[in-house]
Amino acid sequence: MTRRRGRAADGFTLPELLVAITILGIIMVAIGSMISTAFRTTTIVRSRLEGSRAPKLVATYWVPDVEGAETITLGGGGCGSGEPLVTFGWQTHPSVAATDAPTLDAGTLRQATWARVTNGARHQVVRTECGGAGAPRTATVVPEVADDQVEIVELSEQEYRITVSVPDSNEPTKEFEFSVNGTAAIPQSPPVVP
Repeated sequence: MTRRRGRAADGFTLPELLVAITILGIIMVAIGSMISTAFRTTTIVRSRLEGSRAPKLVATYWVPDVEGAETITLGGGGCGSGEPLVTFGWQTHPSVAATDAPTLDAGTLRQATWARVTNGARHQVVRTECGGAGAPRTATVVPEVADDQVEIVELSEQEYRITVSVPDSNEPTKEFEFSVNGTAAIPQSPPVVP
């Protein structure tokens, strides 16, 4: 019988194994902490992005509606559901936001009504455009209003402001408030009755 000379055994010693497991544990804690922070940051950023959508949507519709309106009626009237806040009317030119502008005949009465709508426990701001041929078109402009806080103010004969508060979904006690102004191109005349 011959014996092989050389290393007695291949592998790790117990102290080497303990050091490797300790280092692996430290690395895993650091990676877990980074992943947790990334998820938390993503949630906060998503909430802030959703909060910033409302001002963009309001500006997209509010400014053209005010600029193109021949009549502006605060409060009741108009079309759509909910509590009407303001109704914009125009006789000869369609809304800048309308998709069927080329098919409208001159003299067609069009209206865009901004209303406060309650959808379950949520308060929303909805814009409904109606008049002429076709079904009314509805757009949810502010998906969630904080504590039903929507205000429309006539700043002058031609300038109108909408102010809305939206909740911060990360911190229930905080809200984002924004205002959008619009200036009518022509002085307002009494509302046209269809």
